[in-house]
Amino acid sequence: MASKRKRAAVDGGKKPKLELALDSEKQAEFEEKVKEIKAKAVNGSREGRGVIYLKHIPHGFYEPQMKRFFSQFGTVTRLRLSRSKKSGNSKGFAYIEFEFEEVAKVVAETMNNYLMYHKLLKCEFIPKERIWPDLFKGCNRMFKKPIAHKLALERHNSLAKNPERMEKSRKKLIRKQKRTKNRLRAMGIDWEFDGYSDPEADSKTDDTAEAKPEQAKESDEATPPKKMKKDNKESSPPKKTKKDSETDKKAVPLRRQRKTTKN
Repeated sequence: MASKRKRAAVDGGKKPKLELALDSEKQAEFEEKVKEIKAKAVNGSREGRGVIYLKHIPHGFYEPQMKRFFSQFGTVTRLRLSRSKKSGNSKGFAYIEFEFEEVAKVVAETMNNYLMYHKLLKCEFIPKERIWPDLFKGCNRMFKKPIAHKLALERHNSLAKNPERMEKSRKKLIRKQKRTKNRLRAMGIDWEFDGYSDPEADSKTDDTAEAKPEQAKESDEATPPKKMKKDNKESSPPKKTKKDSETDKKAVPLRRQRKTTKN
């Protein structure tokens, strides 16, 4: 409180001005326009409420800051900052409604291409034809960060504590897996993939696997072993034919053939 009083004494009891324009001439023009609008409001001339569309909103410039900033132009009746339903983060655009249409037009003109936190704001006046009834739906509610993901985690982790729900969810997943396999077979795709195990199906496969070796043993006992015949042909060397002898003669080296001709 003491610091506020000291500031008021230094400033002469007046509120500090917020300079919106970079040039002093534009700032003076803007202040004159605001004075004219306020004078018209006092005299009773009112053209209806005006809405503006604001985009490229920087991070940290949320509902309280926006209402405080734009209230210096005129009274802000409604304000809605678009947010994500899952995370609650700002999407970077908002709709602001002013009490008078002239104020909204002045704001759209002055705040367009205004540099704020390394971002260039884009402001546009919205005519009445483009305003739909649910534009400011839920604007008067206080923003609370969504906790749907936390509730989903708690719901999922609670399955481990409840065995009945765990069994129910497992059966549901197995039914879903069977449906997908049947759908693939109908399309002509015979593909077996590892998924959720079905205890009934596993027991059947184990029984069939145990039955197969027993059947094989019984068949081996029933059929006597066949006697193996000895092949004497493999032990004896192969006989040479006329063709083989002719090829052997052709394969003799030239020097040897010359010696034989000399002799």
